[in-house]
Amino acid sequence: MNESRTTNRYPVKLSVTVTFQDENRETSIVNLSVGGALFTGFGRLPIGTQLSLAFKVPTSEIEIRANAVVRWSTEDSTGVQFDGLRAREVWSINEYFKELD
Repeated sequence: MNESRTTNRYPVKLSVTVTFQDENRETSIVNLSVGGALFTGFGRLPIGTQLSLAFKVPTSEIEIRANAVVRWSTEDSTGVQFDGLRAREVWSINEYFKELD
């Protein structure tokens, strides 16, 4: 398998709202980096699907709202790449990661 990730991934358990085709669903992020996330419980989505995520990390009051693109998906989990996090959202995620190290 070609590991081409440029950011560290952290195992987490965060509530997230995933918006896809005007439908909001609550699920869980189980793996997070500043480049993307892995969430469960949504079902298979086509590669390239655009969606948005809204979540908070425990160390910040900032709600992270991220557009994302599906990079892979199974019936159980979906891996997405973020599309343009703002600087304060990247800072918030990185501050959370300091607590996990």
